[in-house]
Amino acid sequence: YGRIGLSRDDLDAELRSFYGRLFAQFAAQRGATRWGEKTPFHTWHVVRLARVFPDCVFVGTVRHPGAVASSLHERFGYPWEQGVRHWMRSTTELVHRGSRLADRVALCRYEDLVTEPQPVLRELVAWLGEPWSEQVLSFHEVHRDRGTAGEVEGRTRSDQPLDPGRVARWTGTLDGDGRRLLRRTAALARVLGYDLDEPLPVAPISDVRIATGADLTALVAAPESGVDWRAGPRPTLENRPMRSDDIKRLRRLAAVGAGRVPPARSRPSWSRRAKDRVPPGVRRRLAALRRRPR
Repeated sequence: YGRIGLSRDDLDAELRSFYGRLFAQFAAQRGATRWGEKTPFHTWHVVRLARVFPDCVFVGTVRHPGAVASSLHERFGYPWEQGVRHWMRSTTELVHRGSRLADRVALCRYEDLVTEPQPVLRELVAWLGEPWSEQVLSFHEVHRDRGTAGEVEGRTRSDQPLDPGRVARWTGTLDGDGRRLLRRTAALARVLGYDLDEPLPVAPISDVRIATGADLTALVAAPESGVDWRAGPRPTLENRPMRSDDIKRLRRLAAVGAGRVPPARSRPSWSRRAKDRVPPGVRRRLAALRRRPR
């Protein structure tokens, strides 16, 4: 965009106009005056979205780490370690970024939403400045009347009401490896009011059911949290600005997946071997310095 004479602000204005118009038209076709867009990977793009849409707000949902890891393992074939790491990385990023958005962010827990849908949703709708409607609780009927497909992206069911029975279902799917790896999430889970051995939250994260950016700021600032917020997780490969090496890697992964080339031999590079000899504390500090804006 710089080569054609646009500034960063110019580019943001063009993106806001383009995407805002698309979604506004989509909403208007359904009789709505406000639109929202839900993609889990947006967790990694909150800063950019907040800048492109200066009047937008963010609604985040967190869930027990055991439930998330189990869902990824059972439904999408994630190894336990990858499922646990996904929860750690995305939840740390969500809370950390949310703590910097003040009154532009609201956070709720899945378990609270499912077991107490009306009070949680009433708080959320009021926070959004919208009038309450009983249709919020019968969303599955609204989708059915609209002709929405029964199963949509992410294998989500649009034709089924909230099911409180799902809250504890994960406790019967964790095996020994899953439970052992889940212990890595203990500190962050505790910050969000979870006990790893209990499916329902055991402590609140705010005075009300919906936590705001101010509540998250207090959580991040608490010295007893046991979570190192300074060295935030790096975005996954597909969610960070692409460098030439990243593009080559993605192309190779695609070729391996298509069976066109054999997988590369896992021979650690010189830098990887050197890094493995660095103490973990120093390694985290170096990683934080690498991510610092230049």
